[in-house]
Amino acid sequence: MPGRSRRGHATARQLATCSLVALVAAGCGADQARQAEIAALRAQVEELKKSQAQTANEVGRVSGELKALDAQAAFLVGETKAAAQERAQLKTAIQEQDGAVKSLRSTVDETNQKVATLSAPPPTAAPAARTAPASTGREASADKMYQVAMTSFRAEEHGQAVLEFSELIEKFPKHTLAASAQYWIGEAYYRQRDYNQALVEFQKVTEVYPQSTPVPEALLKIGMCYRALHDVPHAKETWELVVKSHPKSEAATQARTLLSSLATPGSSSRPVR
Repeated sequence: MPGRSRRGHATARQLATCSLVALVAAGCGADQARQAEIAALRAQVEELKKSQAQTANEVGRVSGELKALDAQAAFLVGETKAAAQERAQLKTAIQEQDGAVKSLRSTVDETNQKVATLSAPPPTAAPAARTAPASTGREASADKMYQVAMTSFRAEEHGQAVLEFSELIEKFPKHTLAASAQYWIGEAYYRQRDYNQALVEFQKVTEVYPQSTPVPEALLKIGMCYRALHDVPHAKETWELVVKSHPKSEAATQARTLLSSLATPGSSSRPVR
């Protein structure tokens, strides 16, 4: 009996030991599972942190782009307002200049008529006495050629008018109508917008016929040719010469107006006819 009792006790101890080992093994397995789970959670947390950092960077980048776009939009709005104001100022300046141009055109037309009237020889008086000289054939021919050329000019046949005025000058270079004929040659080219040639022809009036009636008008037109050719300094210089040399002439009045227009902001450089 005592032997059996000892064997029973040994068996019991073995069973207890196995149970303890099993419990320890089970505990170790649970710990390993928890540790694996914790490691997985930590990995997820790290991934989340990385994702949050990337998201924050992207948000910062997008925010910067939005600020840049806002600044650009504000700049464009300012530019648009400034452009609108500039257009309004230009429109006002153009309207004012158009009014000045119309006034100058009217004045020029009136002056041209006066020049034509003054340039034409006085009508021949009826012979009241034998001592009154009769018109020579030479004067009658020059007068007729001048009237024919003026008719072509008024009909806007400018090329034909140039030929006819040139023929008059060639045949009667010393006649009183020669200076006026030269002036109208320049005017014909000016009306055709050939400003370079018009400039040459108007200068001939001042050089060949310096004491003639059309000189102030020719100087005025020389300045207008310069302005049409965008040579404002020479235009200004020529108009100042008109004012100085012929202060009481109609051309001087127009020259003063044109000089004033040069000082006006946004003044047009278009030629005045």
